Parts: sequence; C-alpha cells; structure tokens
Amino acid sequence: MKKASRPGAIHQRIVDVMKRFPDGISGGQIRQQLEREGLRPEDQTHLDRRKRDLKKWFIIKTVESAQVVNGKSRKVTLYRYGGKRKDITDEGDVSIRVKAEVLHAAHGRCQMCGKTVAEDEIKLVVDHKKPRAWGGTNDRENLWAICVPCNSGKKAYFNSLNVTDDFMKKVTAHESIHVRIGETLKAVGIGKRTPPEILEVVADQEDWHKRLRELRYPVIGWAINTIGYKTESGRKKVDYILRSYKAWPEDPTGKIRRFERDRERRNKGEDD
Repeated sequence: MKKASRPGAIHQRIVDVMKRFPDGISGGQIRQQLEREGLRPEDQTHLDRRKRDLKKWFIIKTVESAQVVNGKSRKVTLYRYGGKRKDITDEGDVSIRVKAEVLHAAHGRCQMCGKTVAEDEIKLVVDHKKPRAWGGTNDRENLWAICVPCNSGKKAYFNSLNVTDDFMKKVTAHESIHVRIGETLKAVGIGKRTPPEILEVVADQEDWHKRLRELRYPVIGWAINTIGYKTESGRKKVDYILRSYKAWPEDPTGKIRRFERDRERRNKGEDD
C-alpha cells in the first residue's frame, strides 16, 4: 500500500481561509487573503499548485458564481471546503461506485462531443481526463464520461504527440500553469490545431482560457490564434494554433502578474 502524503503548512493555511468563507471563495480572493496574512513570495509563485494539491487530502467543492469585476459581470469559480478525505491514497482501479457517479452525472451525454445515448445510440465509458501515464489520478475530478469513439480518438490523439509519457508527466506537474499550457502547444506543433480538451487537462484550472491569453502579453510574446467551428452535434468549439513562441523568462507566471500590476497602476494613474 502506498503511504499517504500529508498536507504542508501552506495547504493548511489555504484550507483555513476556505473555512472562513463557507459560501465559497475565488482563487484570487484566496491569494488576497493570504497576502494580507504575509504570504511569502516563494509561496505566491506556487499557490495555484498548492490549491490543486488540496484535492489529495480534502474535499474541495466548486461552484460557478456571477460576480461584478471592474464594473463588468463575469462568471468565477468559487471553492468550498467540504471536509477531510477518508482515503487519500490513489491505489487500484476506479471503484464501481465512483464509475456509477461519473456516468450518472453525465446524464446520458458524452462530455466531449455532446452526443447522447438516447438520440445517437452511443455507449458511455468512464475515462481519465489526464491519462494515468501523465500523472493522472483516480480522483473524481479527473474522471468523466465520454463515448467510445471519443475515448478511442482521444487516446489516438495523445499517442500521436511527438512526446514521451515522462515528458508530459513532467509538463503537467510543472508549477506554472503558463508553462503547462505553453509546452503542450509546443508539443502539438507550430501551425497545428490544439483542441481545448488537452489544454484543460494539462492546465488543471477552471480559468485556463485566461492563462492562455496571457501568453500573448509582451513579457511572454507568444503568437496564438484561435479557430472556431461546430461539432457534429452542433456544439461550438474553439481550437488553438501556436504560430510562434519565445524562450521562457525566469518565473513566467510571476512576470505576468507583475506586468498586470504595473499595467493596473498605469491605468489608475491615467484615470486620476
């Protein structure tokens, strides 16, 4: 039996913040609360990963909420503390009970292409969003129900990437979400279409679309295009195409945050 890991001090601090907001708190608000409490610079850089790690030891629920930010209404993800996990190891196969929960939550619809069991006569299977070979776990959050063709196509697509499992395991475990997304785009290749499903897997964060757009900031300087289309089921989707990229600066996520703070200060100065 694999020995269970334990949360660190920063993990416990994040949980303590969540407990103070039983109705939910956003990732940005968690950061603000911890910064007020004297969060160290070295912990600020890795805060997103520490927040993701919580799922190993605690039940963290998420809920979508509409909030007004800078005078505009937008959807944000709120995190709620739901207690400690009874079993924090990740050994063995997915249990029958968990598989049943995943299939029930899909309501008879493939969570990748949108086709339904009733109308399209598909069969749903429980799949790991992030492959086990890339470091994916049996956690409920890493499981979804997709149809057999999508499952086969996903496996074939991942296998077609000119990368090893060890490389992708290292990429998906990187501290910086920007590096995780960027290295995946590079792995797919210049000028080639990267579907959102793979980026969502490696990003492991709800607001990964914004993180991808931030790669276009001048401090990173990547050129990324989008191409919209409709699936056979009529769903609107967007693929991403990497046109060019530059070498990573030291601490790219920190550099992006500093750029945003400087821009905000300049904008406030202009308003004054």
